[in-house]
Amino acid sequence: MSWKDRVELYDEIETHRGRPLIVYVTSKRLGASTSMASDAMPILIEQIDALPKAAKEVDLMIVSLGGDPMVAWRLISVLHQRVERIEVLIPQSAYSAATLVALGADKIFMHPYGHLGPVDMQIYNPAAEGFAKWFSTEDITAFIDFVRDTLKITDQEHVRALFEMTCKEITSLGIGYSARSSKLAVDLAERLLTRHMKDEDLKAKVRNIVESMSRKFQAHAYPISRSEAIAMQLPVDEKRDAVLEKLMWAAWVDLEAELKETEPFDIISELLTSSEASKLLAPVPQLDIAAPVTAGSNYQTSLQDIIDKKTSSIDPVDFAVTGVIIDSARLGYAFVTKGKILASRLPDLRIQYSLFVSNKTWDKQVRPTKPVADTAITAGAEPTAMEGQIPMNSMQLGSAAPGGEFPMDVSNPMPSQVRGTSGGTSKPEPAPAQPTIKPDQPQPQKK
Repeated sequence: MSWKDRVELYDEIETHRGRPLIVYVTSKRLGASTSMASDAMPILIEQIDALPKAAKEVDLMIVSLGGDPMVAWRLISVLHQRVERIEVLIPQSAYSAATLVALGADKIFMHPYGHLGPVDMQIYNPAAEGFAKWFSTEDITAFIDFVRDTLKITDQEHVRALFEMTCKEITSLGIGYSARSSKLAVDLAERLLTRHMKDEDLKAKVRNIVESMSRKFQAHAYPISRSEAIAMQLPVDEKRDAVLEKLMWAAWVDLEAELKETEPFDIISELLTSSEASKLLAPVPQLDIAAPVTAGSNYQTSLQDIIDKKTSSIDPVDFAVTGVIIDSARLGYAFVTKGKILASRLPDLRIQYSLFVSNKTWDKQVRPTKPVADTAITAGAEPTAMEGQIPMNSMQLGSAAPGGEFPMDVSNPMPSQVRGTSGGTSKPEPAPAQPTIKPDQPQPQKK
């Protein structure tokens, strides 16, 4: 359940495939999910620089719900500057922007449990009443089609009035931004596919593939299976490789365990599993006072003494969440968010808390070997302790995309700090006033 444990698996995959491997995973953990963001590019470039000098091909294993599509474009572009051939390994889910990465590969190897997703842009627009609105260009056109085709409202004045209501709800600039984002998704998908589908007969298929990936499916979270991807004529390897499938899944299971994806991040759960839980759940002292007692000065003093003796101090609870992992057999990077939870119990017995993020860093580990260009990597070599920490911003805690939707971001994300409120619920920081495009989980860019 650490980079040290996965190094031997990476060695086995590289030996089996005959090429180096880079792993890029963003967390899908409920309450602490992350997305592909530009602050990961320097780390990915460092992994690319660490490739053996003689390497002409590379495998990229990716698991993500998506994020900034420009990160997908930059990653594929940078890899093509370094190697001649890129193959993408998908052991589990690669949605949205992660799907764009796969489209830029010369070959895609999908595990039977792996899946891709549509590439239609998802837009985030904050509402005055505090509820975020998520939509895409397809949602707007679907609404207009519903009005005309299903409701049979064809009068232009009525259609115009409904469209004006839509503009008022998400603003005209939001609609324009949505239209541009939709064109960007189609353009990037076409550019990435035509990098390796260069024959004239293949180019004719590119447009059909892109149209299917952006408009065919009715939900952004629709999982495109291996068989569907092959039927769509994506560059998926149709041959099964049992050895590779086993190694890929073993690596993913270890990554999943380190990210704690099967354990939702919940502030109350963090408190109740800490050393301070006994104080928060301590029995409530009950004071029985006879009704006719006169509240004189001695009575008030005695009551205050009792209250003071029953008062307990609850220390801050530390937390740490791993949100992104960028691995190879040579380097290990993990983006870790650390902070403290302050809590107290109210007179009505509800737990009140506040969450404060104190540190965000890329934790780095380096495998102590001879220069990679001069000698092969020995399986099982022990990694060193943490070499250093690189401050970054890359995670939001305490929120997740509604309805299982995994948006693709094309803008700067929102702040990551989350405040707690009485009653044990958490609310994110207020969103910006103007429409922005929402990542799977927001991530501020490095300043």
